[in-house]
Amino acid sequence: MNLKHAAGFGALMIALTACSSWKPWAKEAEAPAVSPLSLVAPKVNRFSDVTIPAPEGEAPVFDDAALDALRSRTLTRFNTEEEFLSWLKLTRDAASERGVYSWRGMPVAAMAPGEAASPAPGAMAESASDAMVTGSAPSDANPEITNNQKAGVDEGGIVKQIGNHLVVLQDGRLFITDLMPEGNAGLKLSDRANVYRSDEEDTWYDEMLVAGRTILVTGYSYRENATEFTVLKLGEDGKATREATFYISSGDYYSGSNYASRMINGKLVIHTPIYLSGRGWGDAFDAPEIREWRREGPEGEREPSDGRPLFKAEDIWMPVQRVLEPVLHTVTVCDISGVTDASAPACTATAIVGTQDHEFLVTKDSFWLWLSPGEQERSASSEEYERAGCDSREGRAPMGEIAPSVLVKLPVNGEKPSVLGVRGEPQNQFSMDMDAGTFRSVLDWPSRICGANYGEADLTYFDTPLTALTDTLKDEAGGRYVQLPSPGTTDYEARFTESHLVYGAREGWGSWAPDKGDEVRGDGRAIIVPVAAPDAPITVTVPHDVIRAERAGPYMALTGYRDYRGLSMSLIDLRKAPRLASTFVLENRFESENRSHAFNSRIGSDGKGLIGLPTVPRSEESERWWWWSQSSDLTYLETDANGKLMRAGELIATRTDPEKPSPTGYECQVSCVDWYGNARAIFSGGRIFALVNSELIEGVHENGKVREVRRIDLTAKVGE
Repeated sequence: MNLKHAAGFGALMIALTACSSWKPWAKEAEAPAVSPLSLVAPKVNRFSDVTIPAPEGEAPVFDDAALDALRSRTLTRFNTEEEFLSWLKLTRDAASERGVYSWRGMPVAAMAPGEAASPAPGAMAESASDAMVTGSAPSDANPEITNNQKAGVDEGGIVKQIGNHLVVLQDGRLFITDLMPEGNAGLKLSDRANVYRSDEEDTWYDEMLVAGRTILVTGYSYRENATEFTVLKLGEDGKATREATFYISSGDYYSGSNYASRMINGKLVIHTPIYLSGRGWGDAFDAPEIREWRREGPEGEREPSDGRPLFKAEDIWMPVQRVLEPVLHTVTVCDISGVTDASAPACTATAIVGTQDHEFLVTKDSFWLWLSPGEQERSASSEEYERAGCDSREGRAPMGEIAPSVLVKLPVNGEKPSVLGVRGEPQNQFSMDMDAGTFRSVLDWPSRICGANYGEADLTYFDTPLTALTDTLKDEAGGRYVQLPSPGTTDYEARFTESHLVYGAREGWGSWAPDKGDEVRGDGRAIIVPVAAPDAPITVTVPHDVIRAERAGPYMALTGYRDYRGLSMSLIDLRKAPRLASTFVLENRFESENRSHAFNSRIGSDGKGLIGLPTVPRSEESERWWWWSQSSDLTYLETDANGKLMRAGELIATRTDPEKPSPTGYECQVSCVDWYGNARAIFSGGRIFALVNSELIEGVHENGKVREVRRIDLTAKVGE
C-alpha cells in the first residue's frame, strides 16, 4: 500500500501500528412531535434476518450467487447504522467461510458521536478557461505549469505558480521566488515558510495545490492516522501566512504513480479508500472524520478539536458488486476558501462500497472508479479439462472468461452516482480518458481460468457513451470492446489524446538503461489507435523500447533505450496520417524521474517548440526510482514544424555530495526524501525555468540553444 515505507525507515513502520475500532455514527437530533398523518414508517434493518448459505463448490466470489443478498444492483444507501453494521458482520462471516482471510478479526462496534460536516453549498461550476497564461500573470492567476492529465483539473505537485511567484514544496517547506522583482524579469527569493509546525511531528508533505492566492499542502500524519491539509495565503509581497490546518482520517494516500489530490474550480477533491476488512498495519478501521487544530502556542503546540464524521451510515451507497474484501471508496470535495483554524472547510463526501482493486480518473465534473475483484475474490480451483483448453486455444479469452468489473461515476457536485458493468482492467489512470461524452480505456484482458498472458500483453479498447451509465448494474458487460494489437511484451505505457490512443512497450517493469556490455535492445512498437475507429490501429516501429509516453502538442513523445549510449526520444506526429516524425539519441543522458510531471513541453499548434525532462549523465543513476533525492539536470529538445527533434542543451545543476553539509548552512528537518521527485521543466509567460533539486535556473532559447541567464539557491537566506 505505502511505497514510502521502504527498507531503512523502521521508525515509520512502527508508526503504522494504529489501533482499529468502529465508533458510533453521528446521532440524529430528537425529532419534534408531529401529527400522526405525517408519520413515516421507520427504516428497517434489511439484514437483521439474513443468512448467507455456505458456498457450493469453489466458485470465485464474483460468481457466488449466494452473495447477492449482500449487494444491491440498484444504487441504494444503507438505511441505518444498525443495518450497515449488520451487513458488515454478514460480509465478514461470509468471507471467513469462503477462505477470504484479509479480515483482521476485530469486533464490529458502533461509531463515534459527532455532527456531520456541513455540506459545501451549491454545485461546482464549469471552469471558465483552460488556456495557458502568457506574458505577465495577474496577481492571483494560476497558470498550469505542470503536465496535468486533464485540462482544468490541477494535480497535486511540487511546484505551482501564483501570479508572478513560483512556489516550490520541498522538505515540508515552501520556497517562494519572485519572477518579477521590482517589475523586472529576474529571480529573487521572497519567502521560506515551514509547513510543519514542529520537527517532532511524524508527517510527510508531498503535494501542493493552489487556487487564487490560496496554497494547500497535503501531507500524511502517522501520529494522527490522517491526511493533513495546511492552508496558507500568499500575500502580494510574496510572503506566506498559515490560515488553517485540518485533517481527514485515512490510510496513507501516497501512490507511486497517481497524484492523490486535485483542485477543480478552487475546491479540493481527494479520494480516501477505507479498508473495511482492516487490511494491513496502517489501515485504521474508522469512519473518516474531519477536524481542525486550534489554540496554537508560541512553541507550535496545538490542541485538536473533536472530529466530525464526513457522512453518516445512511449516506453510504451499498455495493453493486459481489465483494468480500470491501473498501469504502470516499471522494471528498472541500471548499477551502476562507478556512481558519476555528472552522474546518465545508465538505461534501460521497462514499460507496466496492472492491480493493481499483484505478481512478478525475475529470472536471466527475471522479471515475474502475473497480475489479481482488486476488482472493478471483481465486478458485478450476477443472483440469478447463485449464487444458488454455494451452490449445488460439486467440484471446472470450468475454465469458473475463472477471466482471464495475465502472462508477461519482459526480464531484454530490449528485447520485451511476454505474456500468464492464470487463477487463486498466493498468493505471493513464489507461483511461473521458472526452466528448465518451468514456474510454485500454484494458488488460486476463482470463479467469487461464490467468494473464505473461509473454505479451493482451489488450482491449473499450468505450461507452456516458448515457450507458445508470443507477442499476447489469451483470453483463456494457460498452464496446475491440481487440488491440499486443505491444509485444507484458509492460507498456499508454496515453490518450482527444483523437488517439498511443501505447508502446518495454521488456520489463523496470526502466533502467542498458550497461555497456548488455545486449542491444530490439526495435519497439508504437500502436496508434484512432478513437473514432479503434478497429483500424496503426503500428509504427520505433528504434528503442518505451518507458514513457507523454502528449506534447500535436505529438506523442516516447522515451526509451536501445543501448548504453543514452536516452532515445521519438515523436509520433498525430496530425493527418499518424507517423513516426523523428528519433533523437541523447548521448550519455539518462532519465532520472518517472512521474508524469517530470516531463513538460511548450509546443505550438504549428508543431514548433521545446520539450524538457530531467536527466543525469551516468546510467547507474537512471533507474527513475520515486525516492530520487539527488540533483538532476534539465535536458531540452527542440522540434520543428515537421516533428524533427534537435538537441537544445541542458541547464546543469550544481552537483554536491548529498552527505556533505550544504554550503548555505541549510538543513532539512522533515520529509527529507523526494518521493515525488525534485526536478521539473517549467514554461511560463514565455520564460523557461528549471527546478533542479534546491536550485531554480532561468534559461533562454536562442538560435536553437537553451542557455542559462540566472539562477538562485532556494536554500539561501531570504534577502541574500
